[in-house]
Amino acid sequence: MIKLLRNLSSGKFLLSTVTFLVFMDLFVLFNVPVLRQLFSFVFLALVPGFLILTVLKLNKLGTVEKIILSVGLSVSCIMLFALLVNYVFLTIGYPKPLSTIPVLVSFTIGALVLAIFAGRRNKALTFRFPGLGLTTREKALLIVSSLFPLLSIIGSRLMNTTGNNILLMSLLLIIPAFVIFIAVYESKVTERLYPAFIFLIGISILLPLSLRGNHITGADIHESYYFFQATVNNQYWSVITPSLIDSLLSISILPSIYQIFMKMNPEYLYKLLYPLVFSISPLIIYVIAKKYLGGFYAFVSSLLFMSQFLFMWTTATSQTSLAILFFALAMMVHFQDGINEFARRLFFLIFAVSSIVSHYSTGYIFFIVVLLTWIGNHALHWVHLNWRKGTFITEALTAGDIDASSTTDEPADSSLGDPVTRDKLHSSSQGTGMSITAILLFFVVIFLWHAQITKVAFDMAVGLINRTLLSLHQSFIMETKDTQVIGAFAQSVLPSIPQQIRFVFSWLTVIFVAVGGLSIAARYKSAVAYPDSGHTRATFLKSKFELEYFVISGVCGVILAGAVVVPFISKAYGMERPYFQALVILSPYFVICGITIARLLRTKPYLIILPVLIPYFMCITGTMYQLFSVPASLILNSTGREYESLYISDEISNSARWLAQNNAGAPIYTDFYKPSILASQGGIQMARIQGSLVPTSRIGNGYVYLFYPQVVKGEVAPSAWAKAVDIEPLPEVLAIRNAIFNNGSVEIYR
Repeated sequence: MIKLLRNLSSGKFLLSTVTFLVFMDLFVLFNVPVLRQLFSFVFLALVPGFLILTVLKLNKLGTVEKIILSVGLSVSCIMLFALLVNYVFLTIGYPKPLSTIPVLVSFTIGALVLAIFAGRRNKALTFRFPGLGLTTREKALLIVSSLFPLLSIIGSRLMNTTGNNILLMSLLLIIPAFVIFIAVYESKVTERLYPAFIFLIGISILLPLSLRGNHITGADIHESYYFFQATVNNQYWSVITPSLIDSLLSISILPSIYQIFMKMNPEYLYKLLYPLVFSISPLIIYVIAKKYLGGFYAFVSSLLFMSQFLFMWTTATSQTSLAILFFALAMMVHFQDGINEFARRLFFLIFAVSSIVSHYSTGYIFFIVVLLTWIGNHALHWVHLNWRKGTFITEALTAGDIDASSTTDEPADSSLGDPVTRDKLHSSSQGTGMSITAILLFFVVIFLWHAQITKVAFDMAVGLINRTLLSLHQSFIMETKDTQVIGAFAQSVLPSIPQQIRFVFSWLTVIFVAVGGLSIAARYKSAVAYPDSGHTRATFLKSKFELEYFVISGVCGVILAGAVVVPFISKAYGMERPYFQALVILSPYFVICGITIARLLRTKPYLIILPVLIPYFMCITGTMYQLFSVPASLILNSTGREYESLYISDEISNSARWLAQNNAGAPIYTDFYKPSILASQGGIQMARIQGSLVPTSRIGNGYVYLFYPQVVKGEVAPSAWAKAVDIEPLPEVLAIRNAIFNNGSVEIYR
């Protein structure tokens, strides 16, 4: 079979594609269990992207890069093509374009067209498969790492049924131990295994939240799920309400297409789809970092990315994660060798547009990065052309770090990657992606989508900019900052030891990233490829950073600093999301700092890097809290504020459905988190739900929906992340109402 696939004629390739599509269509139309879901997922997750790569004849890409791009392009094209199908059918008067037959026919025809073009452009298709001649050690490592997802799945099941977190705790302790083992025996680990390790670790970290409970978990995810359900039920997409989330195709059209094809429990689809798609993101970090650092340290860079809170909570922050995935894909293709200029420009534009329609704020940051990078890149080129090279770099800073053997085959450092015979120096931004044309197209798409079609996100951005400009004089007043920023500067009390540990190691990771970036700036002549820079290279690098990569790094740093200093920016958007997005570019600098310190101390780099990374990983995953008996994470506990606020039990879901079936259309009053829960679990219109019980003077005639914290603890959350307050006045309101529902977790009054 493998020999057959290695060399496939264009005719056989087209026949194979048609056969696959016919079987998939039959399985969908006749609703064949398992096979419908299997064929549909393979088609939606891989086939469109793979066909596009085949049409463009990108044969120089490695297997990992092809898989990443196949998934990324498939997700983008599904979203954008479905939007096109939606508008075309509505224009010709067909009222249900996102029903099974129109979608199935449209996607099948689209795939056939791509397959025909692929066959015509390739007389024979050659598929390269990585060799499977594994040593005993490699087999053992793969077997051990393959157990991680199994532990994650079984551990989540055990947690749901018995509340026992022993398997999940074991997993979260074994992963750091496995990383330490790889670091110690790094010279004996084949580089081709790292992508498998990264994927298996990543999916193991992503699954526990997805598999926690029988219902979706999180805050914003409930409103997203409501719009997904509305799209599926209406069988077309449109802006339903003036809501920020309503305009995001990532949470409406994308899962709707998967549901049309796969027809499975919609909550489980929503819980699993985004982690499965986002599982390729650490591989993108690996591919980007490997170009400059080599295999092992690229592996460590991806671990830093996987150690972020938003990575673990991908299920609950689906729109943000998907937009960051497209940002990462755009960065990868921009700096990836083996992609011709036309394909690079095309992919960059596709991923940029996909990021815009996936999440408003992430798309805005993406645009700012592109704009400032273009300006900075041209400014540095002007400097290089008009100043004598190197006059503004201190020569002493590069002493002992330069590999001057530019014409020999001697590697810079055998432990950092494969031997490099010569640096591939790029004197400019490769002429792709971040051009003035791309910037103008980027802005046009943002303006058309957010200002003309969906409107709310653009109005929000304009309002935020206006509010920020009017309050610049308050830049150093902490009250204008987000609670995360206040906590980062220890302006709030850190009552528990694990919180204090997390504070320390969170800052250490940030400092490592910053110092790593400054280290590259200090070694500018030997670490950055700029016009006429020559071939001298810092020995800890596999190859120099492109000038544009260096500029993007600086832009990301400026954006993060601005988000902290500029009033209301962090309060409106938070700090975790821009930091997570910036790590797509900045992750390698974390490793570079460790290498720099290790050289000063004359020790192994992993002895500096891992003592920072592993405690940070344990804090973010909640493992550190568990070791101190603090029930912080709902993944590992069935108590604690996170569990009480965000976990949806069957009782809560049933109460929402009961209220949807037995209400008289009157307003519903609850606390901040519950409107979206009632919408997702009961399908109640968001406009009917009032999102705060504080102050009680706002409660009028209608229903009062009391959740666990109010029923048992007498508390209510007045706003997102706000401290719960006592609701002593509420009994006076309830005294004139009748209790019409009580299942122990929820009380409803009329």
